[in-house]
Amino acid sequence: MKIKNVINKIKCFYYAKIAPLTNGNEYLVNCPCCDWRGGKFLPSGKRNNVLCPNCGSFERHRLYYLYLKNVLPSDIKIKILHFAPEKVITRLFKSYTNAEYLSVDIDPGVAMMQADITNLPFNNNSFDVIFCSHVLEHIIDDNKALIELFRVLKSGCFAIIQVPIKDEFNGKKINLTFEDFSITSPEGREKFFGQSDHVRVCGRDYSDRFKAAGFQVEINKFIENYTV
Repeated sequence: MKIKNVINKIKCFYYAKIAPLTNGNEYLVNCPCCDWRGGKFLPSGKRNNVLCPNCGSFERHRLYYLYLKNVLPSDIKIKILHFAPEKVITRLFKSYTNAEYLSVDIDPGVAMMQADITNLPFNNNSFDVIFCSHVLEHIIDDNKALIELFRVLKSGCFAIIQVPIKDEFNGKKINLTFEDFSITSPEGREKFFGQSDHVRVCGRDYSDRFKAAGFQVEINKFIENYTV
């Protein structure tokens, strides 16, 4: 595993720093998170052209970055709560001098504070912005987590809470969210949920759980602003 990590670092360094020099002025992709430009992003898993070799961002991180730059206020004081913090998003949040920023994670040493998303140590109505991406698919009691997120969010403010939604998985159409808590082994979860630490496959009905927790759900197709 260590050798693989070294190889990946060398590959990223080459594509981030050396490969662009051979392209002349022909840049086909541009990462908004770090302004890296090159011929293409790196592959990740079975997907091609997704990983920025300079900052490590994926497509979703680049979309988050653009969206947050569009919606975050810069002229009023805000409190931001960030779960399982991604480095590129953390840098963006911290660039706002009007923001009081706090990152949390259930694992120690990963974020500024260790906290359980199903039992948050914050008062009601504490935060103006909550950012929680690709977390709830790991949480068995996601309903309790959503209730906690709604509790600590100030009235009239917003949360960005994303899970991977699948319309098809393992060759089968996904109509409803699938979960089976008797499946506990990493191998079983990999087989039925697509990842060893996932506990469900989220379908398009997953937004109903947000509504049940009290959220007003908005489906924002911001990505269409950048479709070419």
